[in-house]
Amino acid sequence: MPEENRSARERQSLLRRRRWLLAAMAAVAVYFLIVSLSLRLRLREQQKELAVIMEQIEIAREENDELSRMLSGGEAEYIERIAREKLGYAAIGERVYEDISGID
Repeated sequence: MPEENRSARERQSLLRRRRWLLAAMAAVAVYFLIVSLSLRLRLREQQKELAVIMEQIEIAREENDELSRMLSGGEAEYIERIAREKLGYAAIGERVYEDISGID
């Protein structure tokens, strides 16, 4: 009889250990599932950001190409307009008058 009690206790102890092990494995599996879903969402967001950035790069390249064509094509009017408006340059011998009255 004592051996049967001991054997029953050992079986119960073994069952408890298995339950704890199963619970621990389930917890680890749930943790990895949550982490995996979180990483997928983050990856999706970053892919969207990358697409936006790549589009901005393409627009900037197109603008660069257009400006390069204008400069290499010798479009003097364009160059002169930019020099006057953005850089404040004037032609040789030219006088520039600015309206300081504040009336538009």
